[in-house]
Amino acid sequence: MANQQIKSKIALVTGGAIRVGEAISRRLAAAGYHVVVHAFSHETRARSLAHELGGSHVCADLSQSNGVRVIFEHIDTLGLPLEILVNNAAIFQPSAPEAVSQEMWDAHWAVNVTAPFQAAQLAAPRMRRHGNGVIINLLDIASLRPEADYVHYSATKAALESLTKGLAAQWAPEIRVNGVAPGAALMPETFTDEERQLRLDRTPMGIEPGAAPIAEAVEFLAIGPRAITGVVLPVDAGLSITW
Repeated sequence: MANQQIKSKIALVTGGAIRVGEAISRRLAAAGYHVVVHAFSHETRARSLAHELGGSHVCADLSQSNGVRVIFEHIDTLGLPLEILVNNAAIFQPSAPEAVSQEMWDAHWAVNVTAPFQAAQLAAPRMRRHGNGVIINLLDIASLRPEADYVHYSATKAALESLTKGLAAQWAPEIRVNGVAPGAALMPETFTDEERQLRLDRTPMGIEPGAAPIAEAVEFLAIGPRAITGVVLPVDAGLSITW
């Protein structure tokens, strides 16, 4: 059954239909937002989730130059102010560095860096129109310590972290920009049992946190203290302190 709570403000979650994105969408909907659930390959799931949450969905390919604009054209039809942008969508295909093709490289930078920056560019004037807004970028604790076969992916997250801090300084006080940096919140589905256990053995809390703590951190940074901007919050069960 669709959530019938009256929604007066919009939260956009890119890649918001599955895994961490779904948890974030649910958390922000419960906080009273009309959640725009973006998806590309999971459009059916996005439609179902948006209906359940009393929000809406939009399908767009963020690897294409007009993908982000399609999302904001949808937002403009809703007649509600945009208050929160969560740049969650990302791709992370493994490859040895010497085997990374130009196509793979370009796709990672398009989805993981260019699209979030374009979304922020389009969100900013809409947020200022209504007084303020918050942008949350999903980062990764491995941005400066890349995992094997994810060097190209980690480079994109390092770039997005730089954008997070730069935009926070540039756009304050009207717009706050923060980042959440998961560790092994949900380990890649390609991991073997042995790889999963090795990761857990390195993690002080000894757990795979799951998506819920990431969504909780996003909500905290989005609607919590206005004094917080330019922050990158690790949510990794302590993994990064062992490096």
